[in-house]
Amino acid sequence: MGKIFVLMWLIVLALPVQANWLNDINRKVRSLAPEDAQIAKPPSALELADYPPQYQYERVMAPSHDTPLFVLQAGLEHLDTVVLIHGLGDLASKDWLKVIPALAARYHVVAIDLPGFGLSQGAVFTYSPKEYAKVIEWVIGQYRHSGQVRLVGHSMGAAISLYYASQYPGHIEQLVLVDAAGILDRTAYIKHLSTRDNDQADLPQGIRRVLARVDNFADKMLEKTGTGFDPTRLFSADSSLRNMTIGEQTNMNAALALMEQNFSVLSYSQLPSTHIIWGAQDTVAPLRTAYALQHVLPLSHLHVINDAGHVPMKTHTQVFNSLLLASLQASSTLRPLRTTNLSQRVGRCFQDDQTHFSGQYQQIILNDCKLVRFDNVDTQQLTMNDSILHIVKSRIGKMGQNIAVTRSVITATDTDIVGRMKSDRSRFDFAGVTFYGESPVFVSQASTRLVLSLTRIITPTQSTRLGGSYVLAEQSLESAL
Repeated sequence: MGKIFVLMWLIVLALPVQANWLNDINRKVRSLAPEDAQIAKPPSALELADYPPQYQYERVMAPSHDTPLFVLQAGLEHLDTVVLIHGLGDLASKDWLKVIPALAARYHVVAIDLPGFGLSQGAVFTYSPKEYAKVIEWVIGQYRHSGQVRLVGHSMGAAISLYYASQYPGHIEQLVLVDAAGILDRTAYIKHLSTRDNDQADLPQGIRRVLARVDNFADKMLEKTGTGFDPTRLFSADSSLRNMTIGEQTNMNAALALMEQNFSVLSYSQLPSTHIIWGAQDTVAPLRTAYALQHVLPLSHLHVINDAGHVPMKTHTQVFNSLLLASLQASSTLRPLRTTNLSQRVGRCFQDDQTHFSGQYQQIILNDCKLVRFDNVDTQQLTMNDSILHIVKSRIGKMGQNIAVTRSVITATDTDIVGRMKSDRSRFDFAGVTFYGESPVFVSQASTRLVLSLTRIITPTQSTRLGGSYVLAEQSLESAL
């Protein structure tokens, strides 16, 4: 029986989408049941048992998807409105219960259960940032007291809030993103889940070099999957297939839809002042995501809670609430420009005899180094051979010059690359990276793999936003777009 089921499932997947017979079956099944008018029943006392009695609660029909929507309001006497968007999980708006009292003392607070979560069970649709943005737009229009609102999102809710703000930038006065999930390219994220921390002083350098090689091999295998067949994309091809199989499994539906959204190609140039709050020990949404977001958001400020994880408003409530209230009042400014690099210093590494670099250099040369890290480095030239390099908050290169990378691996975050990068049998994982120069800015001379998140190319004639996994032979990155 199991083999028959698998065979039937393979046949279903092999059928062309144009036939769309699943849609026909779905419509016929629905037509057999009487169509009752959709109404939103008031939340019961049992449903509200975990909520404080002093707040206002209602369940209304959200016209964007004709689905019940649970809405909590507090601080109704205040003029300025703060809207809270929760992440994945069964608790939904309950995740904010330790935050709402602090906010309600100063603001009108609106917290919702997104459709499919908590007390907003109802219609089944693709729970994507795009669809949820329509719900948020209706909520803001319906419940705000005046003017623009302050939008706060956590985890998946932060990703949804970011998407909404990119589509409706004029509707938001202040944006706060808390441990945003789903922003990095899926391959970059999977690599993060499988990576260990080898930068430990208590491990001998020889052991750390071996572990770095092991992790590098594992990353190479994972990167290959990023450009191969992805079965989750089957659910993107047909909405009826998704709804009939996982539609009512809310967390899976929403998680898959979040993975399908390419946040790298959105425009962030018009976004309002944004504050990013992150738990440094977050294993769900890595801190690297925060640095990458800070790179592309023009007016942003990052607050890191050192010993917090993915849900800082629950584990570090007092610290979180203080940061949130300060963020809602403060504006963000553009990051200062880097000073002119006139350094004549030359940095060298051979077999990890120097592994950490910071400050300004005229040139850095890496040869057979597996443990190298750049922190706030500004170098005019970089030459790499048989090395593994992690770069954070740096500027690499110079206009009119080449950066040579041979049989090496670079992971870069919140970094500017200037001039032209030439790759020979190398691999790159870029998150929050901007290329500046004359096109082409990146040239593969042989066998190059790239994983890109929130990456940009800026030349005198174009500005391109890109993300995803790429395999290059002898060609430029621009030619592969």
